[in-house]
Amino acid sequence: MYKNQLQTLLNSKTFPNFFLLYGVDNFQIELFANFIKQKYKFDESLKFYFDEYDFKQAYDYLSSSSLFSEKKLLEIKSFKKLSSKEIKQLVDLCKNSNENYFLLQIYDESAKLTDLEKTFSENFCRFFKANSAKEGIELLGLKAKELKVNITQNALFTLFYNFNENLYLAASELNKFVGLNIDEKIIQEHCCSLSVISFESFFEKILDKKDFREDLDKILDNYNEIALINALNVSFLRLFKIALHAKAYANIDLKEILGYAPPMHIAKNLQNQAMSIKISQYKKIFLSLCECEYELKKNSKIEKKEYLLSNLLHINTILKS
Repeated sequence: MYKNQLQTLLNSKTFPNFFLLYGVDNFQIELFANFIKQKYKFDESLKFYFDEYDFKQAYDYLSSSSLFSEKKLLEIKSFKKLSSKEIKQLVDLCKNSNENYFLLQIYDESAKLTDLEKTFSENFCRFFKANSAKEGIELLGLKAKELKVNITQNALFTLFYNFNENLYLAASELNKFVGLNIDEKIIQEHCCSLSVISFESFFEKILDKKDFREDLDKILDNYNEIALINALNVSFLRLFKIALHAKAYANIDLKEILGYAPPMHIAKNLQNQAMSIKISQYKKIFLSLCECEYELKKNSKIEKKEYLLSNLLHINTILKS
């Protein structure tokens, strides 16, 4: 099943006592694993995280009776696909006893799990990366709900935007506000961005054609070169969508373009940034970013920081042209 089907199942009265989570988005796997564990009313649990997995110990745990508890949860997290034969035996122990719970999480984006899907029957969910900022904000909202953080929609957007749409980093900030009521102002005052020099501040310097070289060192304390290129791609693409929509339809509707309506001051800033760049410049910028990423990944002997800097200076030149 997919995420929306799992959400429907979690809202129902009953939930299967064995379940598999896997896919290309670790954030969603962890998030929904927590929701599933809330559905399981277990008395004790045994956890195997990654290299800790031991089949015999797992099997003995589920198959033996306990003097201290009736309902037991076995939770396994793995970076790789596990033996189908072993997993089937663990699932069978749950099929034979409603007092056993089994939650398996596979953090391997390339794993082919057709045989495990058959073992779990319909009790599995495959996750994909959030395909829009709207979906990312919805996931961040679910994390806030899990933490019992009462947060406004504008505050969610601000948090998501400030951390350049990185769900892990944005969600980690929510831990500061467990059980509290949060609005946009509190996020702005108390949530640190990705570095002492925030990504948005760094990005704005590039757009304003200012000298950003000193800031690059500070940004690279929290980003590696590839991650920074990806973040720049995300930001320029967001602006390109706005500019293209304005050119095609002679208006700017951010909710239609981005899938959400940002707070007014952010919306105005995005519009101004988008329209400050010519369509022809966008093409040159994306080409430069793609070439930079390719070279950084391909050439192991390259001086990454210096090469990145030269490409960013080239983008600076494009924006000045």
